[in-house]
Amino acid sequence: MKRGWLAVALLVLMAAVALWHVWYVDGLARDLTAALERAETMAEGQDWQQAAALTRQAQARWDEAGVLLHITMDHAVMDEVSVGFAETLEFLELEEGGEYSAANARLMERLALLSEMERPGVENLL
Repeated sequence: MKRGWLAVALLVLMAAVALWHVWYVDGLARDLTAALERAETMAEGQDWQQAAALTRQAQARWDEAGVLLHITMDHAVMDEVSVGFAETLEFLELEEGGEYSAANARLMERLALLSEMERPGVENLL
């Protein structure tokens, strides 16, 4: 009987960790997207330094989470987001408004897809 309870406890623990992971990735994606949206607003106002600073802060937050996410997620998706940050920062440095906006939109979409990939649902189970 004890083995049955141990199995149930392990199953509950695994479910709790999985739900925490979904919550963490979703919150991270929302925070990074909000920072990138603020950076977009700064760039539209021609405040390139502030936009770059906000984007670097978002990238630093992404890099901090990288160790955990590399353990639990597909590396190709992680690399796409990292490349997106590099691309976005390069266009900010060059003050290329149109190219920056497009790169920033792609990066925000990648973050949204990252969060969506982790949510439990029929499309993710099948």
